[in-house]
Amino acid sequence: MIVDGEKEGRALDETFDYVIVGSGAAGATAARVLSESGARIAVVEEGPAITTADFGDRLWPALRRLYRQMGTQVAYGRAIIPVLQGSCLGGSTVVNSAIVRRLPADVWQSWQVEHGLGEALPLEELHEYWDQIERELSTRPTPTDLWGHNNRLLAVAAQHVDAVGGPTRRNEWGCRGSARCSLGCPHGAKQSMLVSYLPYAAARGAVLLTSARVDKVILKGNRAVAVTGHFHRRQRRQAPFTLRARRGVLVAASAIQTPGLLARSGVRSRHLGRHFQGQPGVPLIGIFDEKVTLWSGATQGYEIDQQLTQGRFKIEAIALPPEALFPRLPGIGRSWLATIASSGYMTTWAVLLRAHAHGTVREGRFGARIRFDLTPQDMTNLRKGLRFTAELLFAAGAREILTGIYGLPERLTNPDEARLLEIGPNNPACYSPAMTHLFGTARMSIRASNGVVGPNFAVHGTSNLFVIDSSLFPTNLGINPQHTIMAIAMHAAKTIVGLTGGLGTQR
Repeated sequence: MIVDGEKEGRALDETFDYVIVGSGAAGATAARVLSESGARIAVVEEGPAITTADFGDRLWPALRRLYRQMGTQVAYGRAIIPVLQGSCLGGSTVVNSAIVRRLPADVWQSWQVEHGLGEALPLEELHEYWDQIERELSTRPTPTDLWGHNNRLLAVAAQHVDAVGGPTRRNEWGCRGSARCSLGCPHGAKQSMLVSYLPYAAARGAVLLTSARVDKVILKGNRAVAVTGHFHRRQRRQAPFTLRARRGVLVAASAIQTPGLLARSGVRSRHLGRHFQGQPGVPLIGIFDEKVTLWSGATQGYEIDQQLTQGRFKIEAIALPPEALFPRLPGIGRSWLATIASSGYMTTWAVLLRAHAHGTVREGRFGARIRFDLTPQDMTNLRKGLRFTAELLFAAGAREILTGIYGLPERLTNPDEARLLEIGPNNPACYSPAMTHLFGTARMSIRASNGVVGPNFAVHGTSNLFVIDSSLFPTNLGINPQHTIMAIAMHAAKTIVGLTGGLGTQR
């Protein structure tokens, strides 16, 4: 059942066993687990209700309907970095590329050794959850017939320079290679939460509330007893709601929105909103003599990850809609139009950086206020990654590379010039990064003095206010996080059922 907040004109006051705030990877996975426990569940999503039929091939309607702040949310620092998040039923799983990567062993090892979380996040059990998720969501490497030329050229480059890479593993069933993951899959092939775990939970009685902003969690003593908020239509308030929780409130609002909600609810910790980490991505555009047609094939179908540990970066092929590609092209007037005329011959490959940087997320007048600055070591790693990417582009046959970096030549035209990227500007403002993988603003810790969330997923000092999203991650993953988020949310939900009394109220 969906309660569409855009159409609600009356106040709502209902009681559930569990209230889940957020319908993305974490919230939907928890709903999938809890819906089998016999509990009455509400899943509350700030963004609108959508269906596969709503997805088209134009960027602006997608930004307006599917993205937080229409894609204008940014992190402030020496560079202003767009921070892209989905804000709709299914969250960011609706607009990401469905990439599936298990948590790297070295990352989990640091969680165990440096943070003492080995028992709280047991690796063996996580692998069992990953096995289950991969079966249920049809995970497989991207088939070569879906690559498109953008991905195929990166595979060619990997062979030429003997780089370690391979097809991207994705959750999809029946992908047609339309390169429109970021606009919402028009065929329902991408196994986002919108078409998988949310319908599963709804079929078992979960109530999905959309266009419903949670303003705060109501605490009585150390117990979360309700959430309050309001329905809205295009940010205009419609009606208030109160959702009472018999057993617990699960916050899955993301590393950006979770700390603000906890702070508004009275949670006090010096770590709340701190330790914000992410993975900025910086693209290079290659121009080839052969037709590429960037907007055909899997959005992301091939990656090179040999520097994931030592260099802290990986390289991904990524398709961009024409409207997103054109603003990145250099020139003005006729020179810009001439460059656009070559767009059918362009590839876009990006360096995804596992940054050392820690930032902050605070409540601002107009939403979350994000601060984030790349460290000198991050800039060194980024420049190395960009040089390697340029070498790959030339190895694949690019005749020129559009750098998009202030202080460097607009175009590189021979392989010897790739070295310029490694000695390029040290100022992040000279680059054009964007960030989508976000962690750490309510991190898990054994002791309250070291974090916000305890090893049982409850906020320190509370008994049933739980956090289950990537804000609890103590470090940067270095990879696409959806798979890790889902496995940990699955583990968290099963832990929570045990902590809060097993089966919920039977309907």
